[in-house]
Amino acid sequence: ANQGYMTEALKRVIVFAFEELKLHRIEGNIMPRNKASRAVVEKCHFTNEGVSRKYLKINGVWEDHIHYVLLNDSFES
Repeated sequence: ANQGYMTEALKRVIVFAFEELKLHRIEGNIMPRNKASRAVVEKCHFTNEGVSRKYLKINGVWEDHIHYVLLNDSFES
């Protein structure tokens, strides 16, 4: 934890997704209390697009998630 491994891994996935796969957007949904994962996507310039209430049922409980998005602004279809 707190060694930067996940941030570095996500940065490499972003490059692959946008440059090799030519994806237009990457989305992630993270529970609000998961501060470490939120910090990783924010370091990678994902935009918070709001909260999806009761997004997933986890261990029998409907959990809210914050919806993050990163757009490939250089992508042209």
